[in-house]
Amino acid sequence: MMNSSGSTNSPFLNILEYLKNMLHNDTATENELLNYFYGPFNDLASPKTPQRDQIVLYTAPIVYVVGVFGHLMSFLILPYFAKKESSYVYLLFLSIFDLLVLNVGLLIRWLHEILGVNILSFNDYTCKMLTFLGLLFSDTSVWLLVAVTMERFIILYHPFRATLICTVRRSLMIIFFLVIIIALVNIHVFWTLEIVVDNVTRQKNCDSTVDSNALIYQAWPLIDSLIYSILPFLSTCVLNYKIIQKIRHIKSRNRNVYSRRFSRGTSDQKIPKVEKKLTITMVILSVTFMVTTLPMLIYLCVTALLNSLAKQPIFSHQRYRYFRSFAELMMYCNHAINFYLYIANSRRLRLWFRKRVFRQKAEKLVTGNQVLEKQEYSSRFS
Repeated sequence: MMNSSGSTNSPFLNILEYLKNMLHNDTATENELLNYFYGPFNDLASPKTPQRDQIVLYTAPIVYVVGVFGHLMSFLILPYFAKKESSYVYLLFLSIFDLLVLNVGLLIRWLHEILGVNILSFNDYTCKMLTFLGLLFSDTSVWLLVAVTMERFIILYHPFRATLICTVRRSLMIIFFLVIIIALVNIHVFWTLEIVVDNVTRQKNCDSTVDSNALIYQAWPLIDSLIYSILPFLSTCVLNYKIIQKIRHIKSRNRNVYSRRFSRGTSDQKIPKVEKKLTITMVILSVTFMVTTLPMLIYLCVTALLNSLAKQPIFSHQRYRYFRSFAELMMYCNHAINFYLYIANSRRLRLWFRKRVFRQKAEKLVTGNQVLEKQEYSSRFS
């Protein structure tokens, strides 16, 4: 197709014209041909100018505000329950670490997009410390969910031992040692990361040291996916499967006993309503974690694979960057919505939330003829 000036607008016709000229030109080299045809693919391989990530720019503040509000509200209700039940100790610290993840991770990521300033790249101290804290907070949050799921498993399968194992003091000890272990796993960032100046753009980036490129770009994505996603994913899958199986078994046995009008006395295991609700909440939290962290798991595995290849395939880096942004936001959603899952699945948390927020008297929060405090804090296995 020709325009009014007689020049061709079709890229295909331009290519044919270029080939015709090259065939009549004995001095044309192979590099000239490759450079001509590589141009369109080079645009896919790396953007020439940095562009704002629209996904993070407009979605991150919504996730951040929703998450921060929810965790601040959880601090109104969870401390009261954490004084008496170890499961709520885990949930309280889960909210604390989720809030830290949103501030150290998502907030800094959004400020980078909106202001064009990467706080991690200010100096070596911010590079190392903020990266370490981000890994520490996110990994601890995930493993706290595994810990509380394990406690639900122990309560169902070993109810008599649970009175000794699942205590507030023991849960605090477990959280302390969990933080220490995760800190030791991630402490390598203090000598594997540093501020690196790009030779072309002269920009400072928080990147790996020369001696640590193999660890950071090839081994660490796999290790990180193992710690943050794969092991917690498999653990919660197995534990939740066993928990659901046990609940169904107890329900089926109790129905059979009732249908035969035969009571087995104290040998029958019954799940108190409070314990059943809390267990269901833990299952929902675990399933939500598995769904929201799956894209990040895929991203980490693909990144490790690409970094291990001697010659990487040509693909759209922009689309790859968009998938990373999507995976990040899904991951941060996991750290933002836990409070809403608590409230949606626990009636006593809703009642206590109403009491704290609207300053209602405890006597008004009744179910039948019993007030909240008397109803909800009967014996764990009664």
